[in-house]
Amino acid sequence: MKKLLTILLSIALVLSLTLVTAEKAELKRVAFIVKGYNDTYCLMIGDIFEKYAKEKYSDLYEVTMFDGEINNDTINNIIDTCVANKFDVIVLTQNDPDTPVANVKAAVEAGVKVIITVGSINDDGESIYIDSDPIQQASLLTTYAIEQGIVKEGTNVAILRGIDGTFHADGRHDGFIKDLEAVGANVVDDQTANWSTSEALPIVEAWLISHPEIEVIFSANDDMALGAIQARNAADRKDIKVFSVDANELGCQALIDGDLYATVAQDTLGYAHGAADTAAKLLRGEEADNIKLDSKLILLEDVDEILKVVHGYTDEEIKKLYE
Repeated sequence: MKKLLTILLSIALVLSLTLVTAEKAELKRVAFIVKGYNDTYCLMIGDIFEKYAKEKYSDLYEVTMFDGEINNDTINNIIDTCVANKFDVIVLTQNDPDTPVANVKAAVEAGVKVIITVGSINDDGESIYIDSDPIQQASLLTTYAIEQGIVKEGTNVAILRGIDGTFHADGRHDGFIKDLEAVGANVVDDQTANWSTSEALPIVEAWLISHPEIEVIFSANDDMALGAIQARNAADRKDIKVFSVDANELGCQALIDGDLYATVAQDTLGYAHGAADTAAKLLRGEEADNIKLDSKLILLEDVDEILKVVHGYTDEEIKKLYE
């Protein structure tokens, strides 16, 4: 009898393990391609996506993260590899609106669903996108600066652009230029620092020598703004006001420290949660629509909410940032 019980228990255990393994094998596979881990904002989107998907959809799909290295060829190779490895959904934070089009279309033709977040691509609607308006983001900053009397006719302004030819970089630049020209500001220089703190630093160092008349710097993201702030502070030019976009953790800290005058928060949770929810809909065979998100001007009084809601800080952790 004892031997029979042992046999039955063994069979039950094997069946249980088989069922668990089968259940795990049924999980769908979602690839999240961050356009580059060096892009702190897009990496944050990926991290939030992965955490949210694990909390809400662990019974439906698992997530694998990839680093696109801010390189179009690398991104396209990852897309092709994900198709070859039979991922069910690819989520991509957009780096370029045109370069991945052929690869994305091939992925869709192969039966892989593709979601573009923090941007969109020119693929005639083959992918689903989750995006915001970069012109609006820039205009939030310039409008505020004009309303505050910081920028007016004759104000000497410099602009730090993102990677030229990309949707958000070009859109934010267009927004800056449109409002600055309308008010009669003087744009003394306008260069790309490719979203990078390390590239922005020497550019602004050079500006402070060649254009000491600069009064305001508009940066297309917080990372480049941090390079501008480093150069400005080192030259004892804290009179220069710096504005930027993203409201990432270091941008929030710069606001608290008084180094950044204002930033703009994109709907970070909308980008991440929206992509995860859209992936779930597609995997369940449901319809999913493109999503257009709004952005918000962030001043010092808004920082605590952003740190809590977006970055997951506790009250105690926020308090330490002010010390």
